Amino acid sequence: MNLFIIPSWYPNTTQPIAGIFTKEQAVAIASLASNIRVIVSTWGHDDGNLPLRRPDRWIRALSWRLAQKNDQIRESDGVVEVFNPTLTWNRFFFSSINRLVDVNRRNFQLATEHYGKIDLIHAHVSYPAGYIASILKKEFGVPYVLTEHMGPFPFPSLLKSGMPIPEIIAAFSNASASIAVSPSLADCIEGFGLPRPMIVPNMIDERRFNLASLSSDRFIFFTLCTLTNQKGIDHLLYALAHWNPPSNKVEIRIGGDGPMRSIYMALADRLGVSDHVHWLGLVSRNMAPRLFQECHTYVMPSLHETFGIVYAEAIASGKPVIATRCGGAEFIVNKNNGRLVEIGNVEELAETMNWMYLNWSGFDPIAIRLDFETRFSRTSVVKKLCHLYDQVLRK
Repeated sequence: MNLFIIPSWYPNTTQPIAGIFTKEQAVAIASLASNIRVIVSTWGHDDGNLPLRRPDRWIRALSWRLAQKNDQIRESDGVVEVFNPTLTWNRFFFSSINRLVDVNRRNFQLATEHYGKIDLIHAHVSYPAGYIASILKKEFGVPYVLTEHMGPFPFPSLLKSGMPIPEIIAAFSNASASIAVSPSLADCIEGFGLPRPMIVPNMIDERRFNLASLSSDRFIFFTLCTLTNQKGIDHLLYALAHWNPPSNKVEIRIGGDGPMRSIYMALADRLGVSDHVHWLGLVSRNMAPRLFQECHTYVMPSLHETFGIVYAEAIASGKPVIATRCGGAEFIVNKNNGRLVEIGNVEELAETMNWMYLNWSGFDPIAIRLDFETRFSRTSVVKKLCHLYDQVLRK
């Protein structure tokens, strides 16, 4: 079986972790499903983007385009990547959609020439990939599955008169099956009158995360995220100030960088909690598993998550989680692996952090890890996808 994946977001030199979950899923399918050849359509993604408000980046994008060769086929980790470069004006700017349709059509034909008939398309994110898949289905008669990751759904720029743009409606309406990565996202999609998707979560590579014993004298809370308003780091700092534990007993390690970092650091100073907080800065993917191992509890009071990869990575490490009822977290966190609090409720967050500090030893790391493996491991997710693929192809 030849599976042709169209990713709206995919790692590139400009954004090396953009859409990393899509690439890791493709690699997992290739590794665990021996009957499937996985072919990914790539075009440079962010490397060829010309941001309308950032003309300073145009020279880099134009230089990149001039250096690229057409009709490339690359193989890595068992996955075939077919590549033709293109420039786009903006990831979601409508005038560039025809370019993306053209380049994916060319990649589809290149894959067909080298590997034979494409049996199934899997598009990640309704726009642009899902819409592109709907065009290719019409032209080549190949069915497609659509996974939605977008949060909030849809992005404000993809709304028209309070409804998703027609291209998104076409993506869902013409799909043989659709997937949402969490029940809350499925609810949101269905709320627009679109067919309710089935639930298949994002996959976490269980081999990267392991259980480990702790050696710290202080109780360590860990947060890993891009430091933006969405992640609720200000709520975390206010909760810490409200709780006010001894600084020699409790530490919060905050990993990540972003536009709000200096503002949050100043807020920690103003609240008098800087002695509790260790700002780790940018954390590489290779560093992250160790940081999960070294903490007692993962905490992130996010305002919104479609899924929440870091919550799943925490339970892959056997760690309990404190999260908000922000959408994706409710799908991951339960009474056996953590606690949920209301968004923006600083007092409840402070009380829950204190409760976790006192009751952390009641959580079983092995049970937390086993629950993760059952729901979010490569084996679990790939099994669900393969079952869906078979259903679609039997229709």
